[in-house]
Amino acid sequence: MHLDPVAKILRRKDSLRMATTGNSEEMRALAIVITSDVGAVHIVSFLAGEGGTVSHDLVRRYFSSHMLERTHGRNRLVFDLTGVSALDSAALGPLVQKLREVQESNGKLLLTGVQAPALREIFALTRFDKVFPILPTRAEAIAAAAG
Repeated sequence: MHLDPVAKILRRKDSLRMATTGNSEEMRALAIVITSDVGAVHIVSFLAGEGGTVSHDLVRRYFSSHMLERTHGRNRLVFDLTGVSALDSAALGPLVQKLREVQESNGKLLLTGVQAPALREIFALTRFDKVFPILPTRAEAIAAAAG
């Protein structure tokens, strides 16, 4: 499904409005997630707050509680981590699980936006920088996932 830029913005606005109607932390975690599709590639990114960062707690909650369900059946994924300062085991575990699932279906899961020093260090220390394909730009990640 290809949407023009205005339709994409309206769809995101509607998604954010629906996600923020609840008061729970779960709804807040979903409110920071922005999803879009470019061809067969499903892109997940996060809404940054003031200072250009994303709430660590809400990102952790999304990955640990919602990501697997919300990406079920998707086998071409890009996670744009721009604005994410760090991930812990609660977030990394499901991400590794999703990578295995995608690889088993001959799909592709790529990361981009791994810019924050602490996030780069986490990926280096865990050697996940050798496990996950990490591309420098979102456009490159989408192209690689599509190919």
